[in-house]
This record gives sequence, C-alpha cells and structure tokens, in this order.
Amino acid sequence: MFLREYLTKYTKEELLDQARSFEIKKCSGLRKADLIDRIVDTFCAEEMLRSRLACLTKEQMDLFRKACISPTAVSVNEVVDAMQLYRYWIGYFENPTDRFCVFEDVAVAFSKIDDKAFQLKQCRKGWLVKCIHFFIQYYGIAPIEVIYEMYRQKVKDSIDEMIEILWEMPVDIVESCLFTMDKLGMEGWPKENPLYSEKGIFVHLQLFENEEFAYLLRQQMDKDFYIPSAQQIDEICRTGYEASSSEYKKLESFFIKKLRLPYEQAVTWCLQVWANSYEGESPSKIINKMTEVNIVFEEKMINELLELLVAAHNNTRMKENRGYKPSEIARKMPIDKMPTIVPASSKAAAILKDAAPQLQAMGVPVDLNRNTDVIQTTMFPRGLNEEPIRVEKKIYPNDPCPCGSGKKYKKCCGKNN
Repeated sequence: MFLREYLTKYTKEELLDQARSFEIKKCSGLRKADLIDRIVDTFCAEEMLRSRLACLTKEQMDLFRKACISPTAVSVNEVVDAMQLYRYWIGYFENPTDRFCVFEDVAVAFSKIDDKAFQLKQCRKGWLVKCIHFFIQYYGIAPIEVIYEMYRQKVKDSIDEMIEILWEMPVDIVESCLFTMDKLGMEGWPKENPLYSEKGIFVHLQLFENEEFAYLLRQQMDKDFYIPSAQQIDEICRTGYEASSSEYKKLESFFIKKLRLPYEQAVTWCLQVWANSYEGESPSKIINKMTEVNIVFEEKMINELLELLVAAHNNTRMKENRGYKPSEIARKMPIDKMPTIVPASSKAAAILKDAAPQLQAMGVPVDLNRNTDVIQTTMFPRGLNEEPIRVEKKIYPNDPCPCGSGKKYKKCCGKNN
C-alpha cells in the first residue's frame, strides 16, 4: 500500500490538522486529493524524512528496516514500537494478519537517504528519544540537565550539543519543549531546588492543558529525580514498563503457572497492572476486569493475587514521585513521614472505599465522610501482613474532590470550608 492510498481514509479536517503539524502553508482551500498529494510530497521529501526517521529508536529502526523488505510479524515485545511507527505514518498493520508493513513510497524514499551520516544521527537522536520517553512517563517537568544525565550514559556529547540536537527534532515526536525558568514564572526558585536549571526546564506540552502543570508541581514538591540506568530506559521503551522487576516477574509467573494463561496474555495483564497502578487505581479493579473476561480463580488464589497486585503497586514508578517507586520513597524517608500508596491521586476516596472492609479488619481507621482539607490514608510498603503506615494528604482547592464526584474540591466537599 502507498501512503497516498492510506490517507484517503482520513477526513479533510484530519488531513488539514496533519498539514499544519508539518507546517504546510496555504492548503485549506485545496481539494482532498490535492491536499493528500501535498502532504505526501512534503513527508517523503529528503529533509523531512531524514528529520523524522532519525528519531526512531534502535528497536523501531530494526523493525522498520525489516518491514521495508516484507510484511513483518510483530511479537508481544515489539507491539509498542510497531504502534509508534504506525503513529508516525510510516506504515500500517496488514489485515487480517496484523503484520506490520511500511508504505511503499516511504520505503523507496528511505532507500535514498540511508547513508552513513543518517545512521550516525539516528543513533544519537534515537537514544535521546528514549530518554524523552522516560521523561514524559515519569517526570513531565525536569531541568534539561536531568535529561542530559540519562543521555550521556550512551552518547558522550556535551549538554549544548544535546540541546542543539533537541531543537532539530519535530515537536510532534518529542511532544515537549525547552523553556527558560523566567518564561515559566520560576525565576526566583532557589538553586538547591531539584527543579532549578541554568539551561532551561523541559516540559511535556500536554501539561499546559487543564492546569496540569501547576497540579503536577504540587504533587512532586521537592522530591529528587530518579535517574534510571541505560538498561532500564531501554526496557521501559521496549515493553512499556519495568517488566524485569521482581514484583512484576512474580506476577507474570502467577498468571502463567497458577492461572495457566499463555505468555502473551500474561505479559498483557502485567502491562494492565502497571497502567492500573500508574493511574492510582485500586488493585481490586484488575481482579474485576479478569473476572469480566471469564478468568476463573480458585478462592485461595484471591489473597495471593491481591498481595502480588499490592506489591506491584508499591513497586511501580510514579510521575508524582519523579520516577521513584512508593517503596523507594518509603525507604528514603523517616518512618513518620512515609507517603501514601496513592500519593495525591484523585482516585484516593474510591480506593479507600474499596479497601475499607480489609483495612477495618486490620484495625486501620478509614474516614470518608468528614469535610476536611486533609484526607487520611494508608500504605503497606512491606505487604498486607506487616504493619500499615498511616499518612495525611493535603487537598488543594483545585484538586479533584476525594469523594469521587468529579468536581473540583472547592466546588464540592470544600465549598463551605
């Protein structure tokens, strides 16, 4: 299939949005067919293709090269990369085999630019894209020096050389931008603050929507940045989460050995557990989802699975913790200052309500009714059988109300405070 043929499936408005992202001028008056021609000619031009394909990671480039030759079956560990190539308009999934294919016109154009200079640039940019992927997932806001700490593990450029490469990369791929501190109203921040930067603050652009930027800053407060190893960055970009951690390996083993799920399904459920924990949802939600798709549990398995889910939750890296796991934060802090299992989550009340019977049976008080600016909650950093840690969390006026109404706190339970 050619890219031109594929684009006919889009509406003219969708095509115009893409044309704007490619900075194509004077195209709103074009007929759809002419607009498609303009987009394809721009996309497949040497300068544009070099710029975009150089941002592919090593794994994405390996898959892309194979698919340029023939339709390629995608393994469970290649799904994330294949979906990213699909998002970049580089290829499509063949129906009904689900093999990944590169558009023929893109493959031909690539063969003309695949030289030594391109390959060297792609190695550097591809690694930087991985660092940015970790940044988006686990920081959202960070000094550019923090990105450089990750980048220099594999590429020995100076920080200024890295920044120069960063400015060359398409915004729709990096989804982020570098700002000076004064542009963000942060010029007065002290040098000892983890967010202070001499070179600038890197921000995931999506955070500027719906007051998320200020909200995330409140969540992260003065926590340090977790700097992952190169191996961790590679793994998270490849699988979507830290699959090699002992807690997730135990969970994967439980799915395969106890529930007798195929490997691919076990990995998929582990990814769902990660997403559930990352979003601050209750572990019981996973059990409900599995029940809905007719996965059968023996009664004695429920407690074992729940303990595994709680352990996975406590060992899931969080954006609110600047990449640290709740269990790592707990080890870093004094016993009387340990954080909650769901730090600053809008789902806190729902999670406490779900867990209320078990918590009350353990002697843990749960109060969901009082109107207050502080919510008390509990975490189990050492497992359900060990002593719980009780903490309090400040609720700010613009935070989602912990009652679960979906309204801001100041317009709900906090209205009369």
